[in-house]
Amino acid sequence: MRVATTLRGRNRFYLLPAGGYQRRAGRILASMIDTISAVVLAAGASTRMGQPKLLLPLGDEPLVRRTVRLVCGAGFDEVLVVVGSHHAEVLGALEGLPIRHALNPDYATGMGSSFRTAVARLPGAAAALFALADQPFLTSDDYRQLLDVYREQAPPLVSVRYDEITAPPHMFARALFPELAALEHGARPVLQRHRERAVVLAFPSEKLLDIDTPADYELARSRLSAAR
Repeated sequence: MRVATTLRGRNRFYLLPAGGYQRRAGRILASMIDTISAVVLAAGASTRMGQPKLLLPLGDEPLVRRTVRLVCGAGFDEVLVVVGSHHAEVLGALEGLPIRHALNPDYATGMGSSFRTAVARLPGAAAALFALADQPFLTSDDYRQLLDVYREQAPPLVSVRYDEITAPPHMFARALFPELAALEHGARPVLQRHRERAVVLAFPSEKLLDIDTPADYELARSRLSAAR
């Protein structure tokens, strides 16, 4: 009699015959553990903008689609988008992109809740990049730099500095996930605790623009138009 066992990984179910189970299961588990994920935090309420900023057009697409599309082009094994406020509209703006999503019902309590939501949905990730959905001037190549450093060196943390300012995106190894899940707001406490072990990348200061206010949005539109 042949006995089959199911193993779940990366949202797939695998049917494994009893004979050769250990060999095949080992390969599948190894591929799950080796996953390097990208997380885009897109749950905020846009209180300073006064309207859903991630749905505002920038170029030929909504801001959130621009960011997520560029993250998708960086070469990560998967892209997870954490949504919250106006989640149906945000997901509609992302239709057709190769992502999965997680809903953060507690988004109003702060960014820490989005970190917890993401970590809970990354059971097989060896590391994860955390990016903000409102940084329109980072490119796929920028995100790929963090991925390449992690693949080559496997440090616990890869962070980014724009001149003298440390800001996202950042890459965290799995060992730091429990600290991310305990955050109340941003990741600064984790960055500070592990700064001596971090690999720090230098990005041009002009890439550091996150859109929080109407003035930020107009500046982004102006810069994008001038670059065309």
